[in-house]
Amino acid sequence: MERDWKELFCWFHRHPETGFQEHETTAKIREILKEEGLTLHPAELETGVIAVVEGKKSGKTNGKTICFRADIDALPIEEKTVLPYVSEHPGFMHACGHDFHTTVALKVASLLNQRKENLTGKIYFVFQPAEEVASGAEYVRKNGNLPEYSEVFGFHVEPTLRPGQVSIQPGSVMAAVDGFRIDIRGKGTHGATPQLGVNPITTAVSVVEKLGRIVPECLSPLHAGVVSVTHLEGGATWNVIPETAFLEGTVRTMDGKDRSRIKEEIYRIAEGMNQGGRVQTKVSWQEGPPAVINDEELCESAKDLAQKCGLQNVILDPAMTGDDFSKFVPEGSDIKGLYIKVGTGPSENLHSDRFKVDVSALDQTVEFLAELLEKQVAR
Repeated sequence: MERDWKELFCWFHRHPETGFQEHETTAKIREILKEEGLTLHPAELETGVIAVVEGKKSGKTNGKTICFRADIDALPIEEKTVLPYVSEHPGFMHACGHDFHTTVALKVASLLNQRKENLTGKIYFVFQPAEEVASGAEYVRKNGNLPEYSEVFGFHVEPTLRPGQVSIQPGSVMAAVDGFRIDIRGKGTHGATPQLGVNPITTAVSVVEKLGRIVPECLSPLHAGVVSVTHLEGGATWNVIPETAFLEGTVRTMDGKDRSRIKEEIYRIAEGMNQGGRVQTKVSWQEGPPAVINDEELCESAKDLAQKCGLQNVILDPAMTGDDFSKFVPEGSDIKGLYIKVGTGPSENLHSDRFKVDVSALDQTVEFLAELLEKQVAR
Protein backbone atom coordinates (compact mmCIF):
# COMPACT_ATOMS: atom_id res chain seq x y z
CA MET A 1 0.00 0.00 0.00
CA GLU A 2 1.42 3.39 -1.02
CA ARG A 3 2.66 5.36 1.96
CA ASP A 4 1.07 8.75 2.70
CA TRP A 5 4.25 10.81 2.66
CA LYS A 6 2.47 14.07 3.37
CA GLU A 7 1.00 12.56 6.50
CA LEU A 8 4.51 11.47 7.47
CA PHE A 9 5.65 15.09 7.05
CA CYS A 10 2.83 16.15 9.39
CA TRP A 11 4.04 13.58 11.93
CA PHE A 12 7.54 15.01 11.92
CA HIS A 13 6.13 18.53 12.25
CA ARG A 14 4.03 17.52 15.26
CA HIS A 15 7.04 15.95 17.00
CA PRO A 16 9.91 18.47 16.91
CA GLU A 17 13.11 17.76 18.84
CA THR A 18 16.22 19.91 19.19
CA GLY A 19 19.86 19.06 18.50
CA PHE A 20 21.10 15.74 19.89
CA GLN A 21 17.67 15.17 21.48
CA GLU A 22 16.08 13.76 18.32
CA HIS A 23 15.42 10.31 19.83
CA GLU A 24 11.78 9.99 18.77
CA THR A 25 12.61 11.41 15.35
CA THR A 26 15.49 8.97 14.93
CA ALA A 27 13.30 6.04 15.89
CA LYS A 28 10.67 7.09 13.35
CA ILE A 29 13.26 7.46 10.59
CA ARG A 30 14.63 3.99 11.35
CA GLU A 31 11.12 2.55 11.31
CA ILE A 32 10.33 4.05 7.89
CA LEU A 33 13.67 3.01 6.39
CA LYS A 34 13.18 -0.58 7.51
CA GLU A 35 9.61 -0.68 6.23
CA GLU A 36 10.83 0.65 2.87
CA GLY A 37 13.48 -2.06 2.69
CA LEU A 38 16.52 0.22 3.10
CA THR A 39 19.82 -1.05 4.48
CA LEU A 40 20.95 0.77 7.62
CA HIS A 41 24.62 1.66 7.68
CA PRO A 42 26.40 0.78 10.94
CA ALA A 43 27.04 4.10 12.66
CA GLU A 44 27.84 4.97 16.27
CA LEU A 45 25.25 7.73 16.56
CA GLU A 46 23.06 8.52 19.56
CA THR A 47 20.69 10.40 17.26
CA GLY A 48 20.64 10.48 13.49
CA VAL A 49 20.63 7.64 10.98
CA ILE A 50 22.58 6.63 7.89
CA ALA A 51 21.08 4.39 5.22
CA VAL A 52 22.61 3.13 1.99
CA VAL A 53 21.24 2.28 -1.43
CA GLU A 54 23.64 0.03 -3.32
CA GLY A 55 23.15 -0.23 -7.06
CA LYS A 56 23.03 -3.72 -8.53
CA LYS A 57 23.69 -2.81 -12.15
CA SER A 58 27.22 -3.36 -13.39
CA GLY A 59 28.80 -0.78 -15.63
CA LYS A 60 32.11 0.36 -17.01
CA THR A 61 32.97 2.14 -13.78
CA ASN A 62 30.48 0.46 -11.40
CA GLY A 63 29.40 3.94 -10.40
CA LYS A 64 30.78 5.83 -7.46
CA THR A 65 29.96 6.63 -3.85
CA ILE A 66 28.02 9.79 -3.06
CA CYS A 67 26.14 11.19 -0.06
CA PHE A 68 22.81 12.92 0.38
CA ARG A 69 22.37 14.83 3.62
CA ALA A 70 19.13 15.87 5.34
CA ASP A 71 19.06 17.58 8.74
CA ILE A 72 16.43 16.44 11.24
CA ASP A 73 16.46 18.79 14.25
CA ALA A 74 14.00 21.50 15.28
CA LEU A 75 14.25 24.75 17.26
CA PRO A 76 13.31 25.89 20.80
CA ILE A 77 10.51 28.13 19.52
CA GLU A 78 6.85 28.19 20.59
CA GLU A 79 4.81 27.63 17.42
CA LYS A 80 2.19 30.26 16.59
CA THR A 81 0.88 28.92 13.29
CA VAL A 82 -2.68 27.68 12.97
CA LEU A 83 -1.72 24.57 11.04
CA PRO A 84 -3.90 21.49 11.69
CA TYR A 85 -0.69 19.57 12.48
CA VAL A 86 0.79 22.12 14.89
CA SER A 87 3.64 21.08 17.20
CA GLU A 88 2.59 18.84 20.08
CA HIS A 89 5.78 19.66 22.01
CA PRO A 90 5.28 23.01 23.80
CA GLY A 91 8.19 25.38 23.28
CA PHE A 92 9.52 23.56 20.22
CA MET A 93 8.75 23.66 16.51
CA HIS A 94 10.12 22.88 13.09
CA ALA A 95 10.71 26.52 12.20
CA CYS A 96 13.39 25.78 9.59
CA GLY A 97 11.82 23.08 7.45
CA HIS A 98 13.86 20.11 8.63
CA ASP A 99 10.64 18.09 8.85
CA PHE A 100 10.30 18.63 5.09
CA HIS A 101 13.97 17.76 4.53
CA THR A 102 13.58 14.50 6.45
CA THR A 103 10.42 13.47 4.60
CA VAL A 104 11.91 14.25 1.19
CA ALA A 105 15.09 12.29 1.96
CA LEU A 106 13.09 9.28 3.13
CA LYS A 107 10.97 9.23 -0.02
CA VAL A 108 14.00 9.74 -2.30
CA ALA A 109 15.77 6.88 -0.53
CA SER A 110 12.70 4.68 -0.95
CA LEU A 111 12.39 5.46 -4.66
CA LEU A 112 16.04 4.83 -5.42
CA ASN A 113 16.01 1.63 -3.40
CA GLN A 114 13.16 0.44 -5.63
CA ARG A 115 15.32 1.26 -8.67
CA LYS A 116 18.56 -0.24 -7.35
CA GLU A 117 18.58 -3.01 -9.99
CA ASN A 118 19.15 -0.28 -12.55
CA LEU A 119 21.58 1.78 -10.44
CA THR A 120 25.33 1.69 -10.26
CA GLY A 121 27.36 2.92 -7.29
CA LYS A 122 26.29 3.63 -3.73
CA ILE A 123 24.25 6.46 -2.24
CA TYR A 124 24.50 7.11 1.50
CA PHE A 125 21.54 8.95 2.99
CA VAL A 126 22.66 10.89 6.06
CA PHE A 127 19.88 11.97 8.42
CA GLN A 128 21.95 14.43 10.43
CA PRO A 129 21.19 15.67 13.95
CA ALA A 130 22.00 19.06 15.45
CA GLU A 131 22.41 21.30 12.41
CA GLU A 132 20.92 24.23 14.31
CA VAL A 133 23.75 24.12 16.84
CA ALA A 134 26.29 23.72 14.03
CA SER A 135 27.93 20.60 15.43
CA GLY A 136 25.91 17.72 14.02
CA ALA A 137 27.82 17.35 10.76
CA GLU A 138 31.15 17.09 12.55
CA TYR A 139 29.61 14.55 14.93
CA VAL A 140 28.40 12.42 12.01
CA ARG A 141 31.75 12.61 10.24
CA LYS A 142 33.51 11.39 13.38
CA ASN A 143 31.04 8.71 14.40
CA GLY A 144 29.11 7.75 11.28
CA ASN A 145 31.69 5.38 9.77
CA LEU A 146 31.06 6.93 6.38
CA PRO A 147 33.20 5.55 3.55
CA GLU A 148 35.12 7.81 1.22
CA TYR A 149 32.73 9.65 -1.11
CA SER A 150 33.32 11.92 -4.07
CA GLU A 151 30.22 14.11 -3.97
CA VAL A 152 27.71 15.27 -1.38
CA PHE A 153 24.29 16.82 -1.96
CA GLY A 154 21.98 18.76 0.31
CA PHE A 155 19.04 21.12 0.05
CA HIS A 156 17.03 23.58 2.10
CA VAL A 157 13.51 24.94 1.97
CA GLU A 158 13.31 28.55 0.80
CA PRO A 159 10.26 30.61 1.89
CA THR A 160 10.89 33.38 -0.67
CA LEU A 161 10.44 30.90 -3.53
CA ARG A 162 7.18 29.19 -4.41
CA PRO A 163 6.79 25.48 -5.21
CA GLY A 164 8.21 24.80 -8.65
CA GLN A 165 11.14 27.15 -8.12
CA VAL A 166 14.69 26.29 -7.04
CA SER A 167 17.92 28.19 -6.62
CA ILE A 168 21.04 26.48 -7.97
CA GLN A 169 24.14 28.62 -8.34
CA PRO A 170 27.91 28.08 -8.12
CA GLY A 171 30.27 29.51 -5.55
CA SER A 172 29.54 30.58 -1.97
CA VAL A 173 25.83 30.39 -1.19
CA MET A 174 25.92 30.31 2.64
CA ALA A 175 28.37 32.05 4.94
CA ALA A 176 31.05 30.75 7.24
CA VAL A 177 29.83 31.19 10.81
CA ASP A 178 32.15 32.08 13.70
CA GLY A 179 31.54 33.44 17.16
CA PHE A 180 33.66 35.53 19.50
CA ARG A 181 33.68 36.74 23.07
CA ILE A 182 35.90 39.46 24.54
CA ASP A 183 36.31 39.57 28.32
CA ILE A 184 37.57 42.85 29.77
CA ARG A 185 38.97 43.32 33.27
CA GLY A 186 39.46 46.78 34.71
CA LYS A 187 39.32 48.00 38.31
CA GLY A 188 36.07 48.36 40.14
CA THR A 189 35.22 51.36 42.27
CA HIS A 190 32.35 53.57 43.39
CA GLY A 191 30.59 55.32 40.57
CA ALA A 192 31.29 58.66 42.27
CA THR A 193 35.07 58.13 42.15
CA PRO A 194 35.91 56.92 38.64
CA GLN A 195 39.46 58.26 38.98
CA LEU A 196 40.18 55.46 41.46
CA GLY A 197 39.25 52.68 39.06
CA VAL A 198 39.34 51.61 35.43
CA ASN A 199 35.92 51.28 33.85
CA PRO A 200 35.73 48.13 31.66
CA ILE A 201 32.42 49.29 30.20
CA THR A 202 33.95 52.29 28.44
CA THR A 203 36.61 49.95 27.05
CA ALA A 204 33.89 47.61 25.83
CA VAL A 205 32.10 50.48 24.10
CA SER A 206 35.33 51.49 22.40
CA VAL A 207 35.86 47.89 21.22
CA VAL A 208 32.33 47.77 19.79
CA GLU A 209 32.96 50.96 17.84
CA LYS A 210 36.21 49.61 16.40
CA LEU A 211 34.64 46.25 15.51
CA GLY A 212 32.03 48.11 13.51
CA ARG A 213 34.73 49.50 11.21
CA ILE A 214 36.35 46.15 10.34
CA VAL A 215 34.18 45.23 7.35
CA PRO A 216 34.21 48.61 5.54
CA GLU A 217 37.91 49.21 6.23
CA CYS A 218 39.42 45.73 5.82
CA LEU A 219 37.29 43.93 3.23
CA SER A 220 36.87 44.64 -0.45
CA PRO A 221 33.57 46.43 -1.11
CA LEU A 222 32.83 43.56 -3.52
CA HIS A 223 33.04 40.98 -0.71
CA ALA A 224 30.28 40.16 1.76
CA GLY A 225 31.08 40.16 5.46
CA VAL A 226 29.35 40.76 8.77
CA VAL A 227 30.65 41.50 12.27
CA SER A 228 27.75 41.82 14.70
CA VAL A 229 28.04 42.47 18.42
CA THR A 230 24.95 40.85 19.88
CA HIS A 231 25.56 40.91 23.64
CA LEU A 232 27.31 43.40 25.92
CA GLU A 233 27.22 43.10 29.69
CA GLY A 234 28.92 44.73 32.65
CA GLY A 235 27.96 45.75 36.14
CA ALA A 236 24.95 45.01 38.29
CA THR A 237 23.78 48.37 39.63
CA TRP A 238 23.70 52.09 38.85
CA ASN A 239 26.33 53.46 41.21
CA VAL A 240 29.19 50.95 41.01
CA ILE A 241 31.86 50.74 38.32
CA PRO A 242 32.34 46.99 37.84
CA GLU A 243 35.54 45.02 37.77
CA THR A 244 34.66 43.22 34.54
CA ALA A 245 32.59 43.43 31.39
CA PHE A 246 32.26 41.30 28.28
CA LEU A 247 30.84 41.41 24.80
CA GLU A 248 30.15 38.71 22.26
CA GLY A 249 28.93 38.40 18.72
CA THR A 250 29.15 36.68 15.38
CA VAL A 251 31.26 36.89 12.23
CA ARG A 252 29.91 35.87 8.81
CA THR A 253 32.07 35.64 5.69
CA MET A 254 31.96 34.11 2.22
CA ASP A 255 35.69 34.12 1.53
CA GLY A 256 38.33 32.17 3.49
CA LYS A 257 40.88 35.01 3.39
CA ASP A 258 38.29 37.48 4.64
CA ARG A 259 37.47 35.08 7.45
CA SER A 260 41.11 34.97 8.59
CA ARG A 261 41.53 38.74 8.22
CA ILE A 262 38.52 39.55 10.40
CA LYS A 263 39.67 37.14 13.10
CA GLU A 264 43.12 38.78 13.13
CA GLU A 265 41.55 42.23 13.39
CA ILE A 266 39.34 41.25 16.32
CA TYR A 267 42.35 39.95 18.22
CA ARG A 268 44.37 43.05 17.30
CA ILE A 269 41.66 45.42 18.49
CA ALA A 270 41.14 43.58 21.77
CA GLU A 271 44.84 43.23 22.53
CA GLY A 272 45.39 46.90 21.66
CA MET A 273 43.26 47.84 24.63
CA ASN A 274 45.91 46.35 26.95
CA GLN A 275 48.39 49.13 26.27
CA GLY A 276 49.55 50.71 29.50
CA GLY A 277 48.37 47.76 31.52
CA ARG A 278 45.19 49.50 32.70
CA VAL A 279 42.86 46.82 31.38
CA GLN A 280 43.20 43.16 30.55
CA THR A 281 41.38 41.61 27.60
CA LYS A 282 40.90 38.03 26.53
CA VAL A 283 39.42 36.87 23.23
CA SER A 284 37.62 33.53 22.99
CA TRP A 285 37.04 32.39 19.41
CA GLN A 286 34.42 29.81 18.43
CA GLU A 287 35.10 28.51 14.95
CA GLY A 288 31.97 27.33 13.21
CA PRO A 289 31.37 25.73 9.83
CA PRO A 290 33.02 27.24 6.75
CA ALA A 291 31.08 28.73 3.87
CA VAL A 292 28.89 26.45 1.76
CA ILE A 293 30.48 26.46 -1.69
CA ASN A 294 28.76 24.87 -4.66
CA ASP A 295 30.82 23.09 -7.29
CA GLU A 296 30.34 24.70 -10.69
CA GLU A 297 30.15 21.43 -12.65
CA LEU A 298 27.54 19.96 -10.31
CA CYS A 299 25.55 23.19 -10.56
CA GLU A 300 25.40 23.07 -14.34
CA SER A 301 24.29 19.45 -14.30
CA ALA A 302 21.60 20.15 -11.70
CA LYS A 303 20.32 23.26 -13.51
CA ASP A 304 19.88 21.32 -16.74
CA LEU A 305 17.98 18.58 -14.94
CA ALA A 306 15.82 21.08 -13.04
CA GLN A 307 14.73 22.60 -16.33
CA LYS A 308 13.83 19.16 -17.69
CA CYS A 309 11.79 18.54 -14.54
CA GLY A 310 9.83 21.74 -15.11
CA LEU A 311 11.48 23.71 -12.31
CA GLN A 312 12.40 27.37 -12.63
CA ASN A 313 15.90 28.30 -11.45
CA VAL A 314 15.96 31.61 -9.55
CA ILE A 315 19.21 33.34 -8.65
CA LEU A 316 19.21 34.49 -5.02
CA ASP A 317 21.71 36.64 -3.19
CA PRO A 318 24.10 34.53 -1.10
CA ALA A 319 22.79 34.19 2.45
CA MET A 320 24.84 35.32 5.45
CA THR A 321 23.25 32.55 7.47
CA GLY A 322 25.24 29.33 7.69
CA ASP A 323 24.84 25.58 7.45
CA ASP A 324 27.21 22.89 8.68
CA PHE A 325 26.57 21.00 5.44
CA SER A 326 29.93 22.51 4.52
CA LYS A 327 31.61 20.14 7.00
CA PHE A 328 30.89 17.29 4.58
CA VAL A 329 33.21 19.02 2.11
CA PRO A 330 36.46 19.31 4.11
CA GLU A 331 38.64 22.23 3.08
CA GLY A 332 41.45 21.05 0.83
CA SER A 333 39.69 17.81 -0.17
CA ASP A 334 38.62 16.75 -3.67
CA ILE A 335 35.01 16.23 -2.55
CA LYS A 336 32.46 18.24 -4.53
CA GLY A 337 29.36 19.67 -2.89
CA LEU A 338 26.01 20.96 -4.10
CA TYR A 339 23.47 22.73 -1.86
CA ILE A 340 20.12 23.53 -3.48
CA LYS A 341 17.36 25.82 -2.23
CA VAL A 342 13.84 24.57 -2.91
CA GLY A 343 10.75 26.76 -3.01
CA THR A 344 8.16 26.01 -0.32
CA GLY A 345 6.72 29.51 0.23
CA PRO A 346 5.35 32.03 0.59
CA SER A 347 5.86 32.06 4.32
CA GLU A 348 7.27 34.00 7.21
CA ASN A 349 11.04 33.76 7.31
CA LEU A 350 13.06 30.80 8.57
CA HIS A 351 13.16 30.56 12.38
CA SER A 352 9.92 32.54 12.70
CA ASP A 353 7.28 31.17 15.06
CA ARG A 354 4.85 31.45 12.12
CA PHE A 355 7.05 29.72 9.55
CA LYS A 356 5.34 27.06 7.46
CA VAL A 357 6.06 24.88 4.45
CA ASP A 358 3.77 24.38 1.47
CA VAL A 359 3.77 20.60 1.45
CA SER A 360 2.53 20.56 -2.16
CA ALA A 361 6.23 21.01 -3.08
CA LEU A 362 7.02 17.53 -1.77
CA ASP A 363 6.44 15.36 -4.83
CA GLN A 364 8.19 17.58 -7.36
CA THR A 365 11.15 18.04 -5.01
CA VAL A 366 11.45 14.28 -4.56
CA GLU A 367 11.25 13.62 -8.30
CA PHE A 368 13.98 16.15 -9.05
CA LEU A 369 16.37 15.07 -6.30
CA ALA A 370 15.90 11.36 -7.00
CA GLU A 371 16.74 11.88 -10.68
CA LEU A 372 19.70 14.06 -9.77
CA LEU A 373 21.20 11.44 -7.45
CA GLU A 374 20.51 8.64 -9.92
CA LYS A 375 22.25 10.60 -12.64
CA GLN A 376 25.23 11.64 -10.55
CA VAL A 377 26.00 8.27 -8.98
CA ALA A 378 26.35 6.75 -12.43
CA ARG A 379 28.62 9.42 -13.94
